[in-house]
Amino acid sequence: MFFLYDRVFRKCMCTRKDKYMKRVNKALKKYIEENIFPKYDKFYSHGMIHINNVIDNMLMLADYYNLDCNMAYTIASYHDSGLGVDRENHEYESGKILIQDKELKKYFSEEQLCIMKEAIEDHRGSRKTRPRNFYGECISDSDRDFDIKLLVKRQISTSIKHYPNYNFEEHFDNCYSYMCKRLNDEGKFNLWTNNPILAERRDKFQEEYLNKDYAKSIYKKEWDKINKDGTYDKILNYYEDY
Repeated sequence: MFFLYDRVFRKCMCTRKDKYMKRVNKALKKYIEENIFPKYDKFYSHGMIHINNVIDNMLMLADYYNLDCNMAYTIASYHDSGLGVDRENHEYESGKILIQDKELKKYFSEEQLCIMKEAIEDHRGSRKTRPRNFYGECISDSDRDFDIKLLVKRQISTSIKHYPNYNFEEHFDNCYSYMCKRLNDEGKFNLWTNNPILAERRDKFQEEYLNKDYAKSIYKKEWDKINKDGTYDKILNYYEDY
């Protein structure tokens, strides 16, 4: 089930991706839409809102750095596909899904597939060492939520999955402390590429998020919303990611 916010968000994402998406092979795009995107159907925090956001960021970076758009699109599309296999090691499971997909050999060389697999394996935001290749840096940076409302939407659902008996204050403390631990030595949320477009988004997000009272108000609005519209129960009993 998609809510109004989801539909509006995805419409905006599609508009912004149009100029980049034209460079993606149509047959490849069709294959991924029909065979990979359904893997995200029962995911909430890692559902198609998130995947579309990562695709949007990744294609923007591909355009900025003159990378292969087909590789960028595919990496973004597959990067969380292994969540249904093993949450804790999903980056490696996602890499396996990509490298074992024989259909992709129609579009990419073995060398390209290896680069893409490594990029997916290195994408997690909690990673402390630099990804092995530049596509890995790009997907890791693309995976970051520099939209406070989207971050809160995803993060609070994950907290609910892990700690279903927490009240709002406990969820907020859990989420906020987790994010603050991800600040680097310079007091910023890390970006491997230091891309100026993402850095500008990061700085705006950081200013909002580190205003704890403001951040808490966004968490509270999302908390009230999901308790009112039934999403809270769906997070616990329907959606499978966490």
